[in-house]
Amino acid sequence: MPRTARSYQQEAEELRAQGYTYRQIAAQWRERYRLNSRVAFRLAHGMTQAEAAQRWNELWPDEDAPKTAKQISYWEIWPGPAGRTPSLDTLNKLAYLYRCNAGELLDGEDYSHLDTAGHGGAAADREPSQARPPTAGLTGAAGLTKVTDAVIEDFEVLTDTYRRLDYREGSHRVSSEVTTHLRTMLEVSNRTTTSAAHRRLLRAAGDAAQLAGWLAIDAQKYNQAEGYCRLAASLAEKSNDRALRAYSLGVISYTHLHAGDGKAALSVLDTAQGLAGHGAPAAVRSWLCEATGEAYGFLGQPRPGLASLAQAERVFDGVSTESAPVWLGFYNADCHAARLKGRCLTRLREPREATRALYEALTLLPPTFVRERSGTLIDLAVAYVQMGQIEQACDAASQADTLARRTGSERNRRRLRELLVGLMPWTDIDYVQRLYRQVLLN
Repeated sequence: MPRTARSYQQEAEELRAQGYTYRQIAAQWRERYRLNSRVAFRLAHGMTQAEAAQRWNELWPDEDAPKTAKQISYWEIWPGPAGRTPSLDTLNKLAYLYRCNAGELLDGEDYSHLDTAGHGGAAADREPSQARPPTAGLTGAAGLTKVTDAVIEDFEVLTDTYRRLDYREGSHRVSSEVTTHLRTMLEVSNRTTTSAAHRRLLRAAGDAAQLAGWLAIDAQKYNQAEGYCRLAASLAEKSNDRALRAYSLGVISYTHLHAGDGKAALSVLDTAQGLAGHGAPAAVRSWLCEATGEAYGFLGQPRPGLASLAQAERVFDGVSTESAPVWLGFYNADCHAARLKGRCLTRLREPREATRALYEALTLLPPTFVRERSGTLIDLAVAYVQMGQIEQACDAASQADTLARRTGSERNRRRLRELLVGLMPWTDIDYVQRLYRQVLLN
């Protein structure tokens, strides 16, 4: 017999009395009862779908389109065929209802500080209607007369939410929101309450600007990407953040790398590495070395390219979750080091070593990094073409195309079309013809 919401509520109350947080209860129930995160968190609060909808309507009333139990159900059964994808705003509001991190529902903002069980402050457990709503202070510049550290923290969290949603859904999903978000921070930059808050806001805006640069690169808008990255570097300079400035210049190098101009990329990277020096976090220095190796690959200079890659690996040994800046947080895991190493080795035409690194990356990459998995599979296909293993290349490229379509990545779709050019000598083979049809006709 199916359990009722009331029975879950009784179990949750017992666990709460033992000191469990809502996060811990949901995690336990996901494993024990095979619930998805959205269902687990709702039930941890003892809510039915109708009660969740009612609470939503109390907090965010909309007379024209009030939420119903059916809409809560649609979000909960997604990604099933009858479900509906929750928007970023929906995830953040659900996170607020359930007092959790929206990233635990999919990706997004963190409201676990409202849960008292883990840190014992009764004031923090006040009713949501009395607390700051999910987007307080982030609804536009006009409503912000003072920018405090709390407001800046909201800006930072929202940027990271967009970053993680980009990994999963693609740049087209968040580009316009990031642009609006960046513009808001710039418009209120003269409303900070202290000089320290001002520097922090400039750094936060710089992070959003470099993210906008990456999104533009994915859409193949390279001039726009360079403009965003130069803005990021300028904001980093004003906030005295040499590491962010060096990284922003490094991102500019990728606009040149994607255009096949290794010489221009090397020039920018030389400046970036000079800025980073020895004081920048290891993640920044290692990432810049890897990009330098790619640039040498484009120039057909394997010796300095392999030396740069070896240096990147040595420096990466010093990378940790604690030391990696949030805007380079993805580079603190072995999967990304392996992914970038494999890509660099394909540029340097070392396909056997490349395939080993790329397979390691595919094994380690979380499923949420959809675009990165697509790019890694493209690199693997390139390595197979270099070795003349055409069937394996087509298989990897076919998987990459499916993922590239999911995220709408123009950059990866273009790379796949470029791969087809390399496969032209084998167009009489059936599986090559199938790949051509998949990439070009579907």
